[in-house]
Amino acid sequence: MNLECLNDIITSNLAIHIDLTDLKSWDLNTGLTSFSLTKWSGAVSDNLNLYDFGLTGFDNGRTNIMWSGIEITPADTLFSMYRVGYNIVENPMGYETSGVTVTTEYLPITAVTTGTSGNYFDLDGGYLQGFFKLEDYNYELLPARYGAGITIETLVYLYPESQGIFYMMGARAEDKYNPYFSGETMTGDTTSGVTTSLGNFLDALEPYEELRPAFRDTDDMYLTVYKEVPPLDNIKNNVIAFELTQDKKLAYKYVNADGLVVTNTSTLSVNPTTGWTMIAMVFTPDEVLEDSELECAEQRLGKLMFYVNGRAIWTIKEFPEYYFHGFTNDKEKQEGVPYSISWGGGSFGLAESWHYDYQTYIIYNGQNQAYVDSKLWVEPDPIPTDCYDPPTGTTGTTLEGLSLSADSTTFTYVDNCNPDVEHPLTVLRVEYTGATGTTGGSGNTYFVKFAQPISAISNRDYVVNLSVFLDGLFDGNGKVSVLMYSDDVDVDVVSEIEYMFPLTNASLLADGALGLHPFPDRQEYEWAVNGVMYYGETGFPVRPAGSLVTYTNSSGNVSYAVTGQQTWLSLSSTFRTPDNSGQSEVYLGLLIESSEELISGGTIYVNDFVYTAPDILVQDERKQDLTIEQNFDYSFIGGIQKLRVYDRAFTSQEILHNALIEAKADPSKNMAVSKGGRIIYR
Repeated sequence: MNLECLNDIITSNLAIHIDLTDLKSWDLNTGLTSFSLTKWSGAVSDNLNLYDFGLTGFDNGRTNIMWSGIEITPADTLFSMYRVGYNIVENPMGYETSGVTVTTEYLPITAVTTGTSGNYFDLDGGYLQGFFKLEDYNYELLPARYGAGITIETLVYLYPESQGIFYMMGARAEDKYNPYFSGETMTGDTTSGVTTSLGNFLDALEPYEELRPAFRDTDDMYLTVYKEVPPLDNIKNNVIAFELTQDKKLAYKYVNADGLVVTNTSTLSVNPTTGWTMIAMVFTPDEVLEDSELECAEQRLGKLMFYVNGRAIWTIKEFPEYYFHGFTNDKEKQEGVPYSISWGGGSFGLAESWHYDYQTYIIYNGQNQAYVDSKLWVEPDPIPTDCYDPPTGTTGTTLEGLSLSADSTTFTYVDNCNPDVEHPLTVLRVEYTGATGTTGGSGNTYFVKFAQPISAISNRDYVVNLSVFLDGLFDGNGKVSVLMYSDDVDVDVVSEIEYMFPLTNASLLADGALGLHPFPDRQEYEWAVNGVMYYGETGFPVRPAGSLVTYTNSSGNVSYAVTGQQTWLSLSSTFRTPDNSGQSEVYLGLLIESSEELISGGTIYVNDFVYTAPDILVQDERKQDLTIEQNFDYSFIGGIQKLRVYDRAFTSQEILHNALIEAKADPSKNMAVSKGGRIIYR
């Protein structure tokens, strides 16, 4: 390359070029997001719908919705950087169902658009961050390893008080999901919890083959066990940062192969100590590798040089090559964390990371009449078999036939401290009054609806539980069950326990209704009279009232039924909304169905009506104060204007050329560019 004939900065191998003075790179319409003016020659981007991006993007303020995603297209090949922030979370209380409230706060940055030196960002704790590669996705805007080295140039403005990390590359945090958090992934005989869009739980358990202590044949030599990868393993040789010390010296720090933080500081100080300054870092490997060799070649040594305004002030020989890798975890749980670049700061690691946790919400559990009047009312079946328009409105009883009241006279409970003392127990009383009204077809179907919709998030189960006590309600075959529905999405019932009275021969003999004695010929069966189960021709009772009968529900999942009167019975329903559908409003309530008109005065008592789900956000104290937070959470104090990353090592003459071009292009910057200077070796 003939530099004497080149009248602009070097553009060969220029993979990232952010220039805040260029409106194509940044303007007021983009907030503080900046875009590269050029792209890497090997850049590739696919059509990707990253449903899980919020799992990690929530932690640095890229999104304020943890269950949200982003879309990437083949046109998205220009590297971009976003203002770093953090989210303040307010979880709903147990008596609320409206979901999490999030407020995003951003670290302080001021966009300066006045003056003679062009636009720049004035930093006072804030910085920009972006990712250039996604592990195991067809998305890469910058190589993770550089066969011919790497050159990084940044134009900054120095104040007398300027200091801090001005450029960081690699992993911006440890693996958030390792070790796993129990509120997201519950392990035992089975694993449950929040799942990703690809059906993986939010843990980092990796399968390993271990030799069995004893085995009968060689085909049974190994046992598969699941282990967690130590969090430090994912950031070893995977992050490096460059900074300015308080006394204006240059420094670097990185995590080496042993997990130790290595740091070093220059002997010389940056000169001048104020004003516009071009700082460049060049790593020149001792051996150049072809692209086909990069993946398997061992880590190389090389030379790391620091330049200030075109002058080399510090050289470190035998510097270990820095390049980057993904985490040992499912690809969707690390999006945007490895392969990251911070400009104007380092990274706060997992200091602001959030996890899902379980919370139980109350539908009814002893509240007074005012609560009943405002939160519960009666409607027809909202998912009817006949065609009709369900009632509308937001308050009040819309269907005659049932009265709802807070009953404190029927039941008592024993005092915890004095077993001889009983206190009144307030329950929800649902009584059939005998009145007639529009019932949606059957004339005997009622839906006791909780007025406030549930804020349900996809990719997890919601478990509803309640206790019921029936007293002479059904004259024919009857059923009581929990019903959920949404105007936005379909609701899938995973499993349920519903009430049937009596348990009929038809229900017991139905395909999938196994009972206690599932004889293959299905000729001997069980039945129920007044809630007592009988078996075969002998007529002996075979189980107490309230026992479970297994059957297959309408979704094809195994469910159960209970029966009996004058006793408290437990009902439940586990449901979920379609995966990757985000947040939806779901209504729930108690569905009462009968083949005959209900008995006047017949009553259902309801209590402990709650639902539980992993949908609040909490912080995992084990993820606080880890290596990256401890060592790289330092932002730059000063101004940033230009950033250039080349996928090859520059010579000293090329560094000097770019510095001279910058100085000549804008004399108002008063950049002191010198062609001489002594190189200081370590």
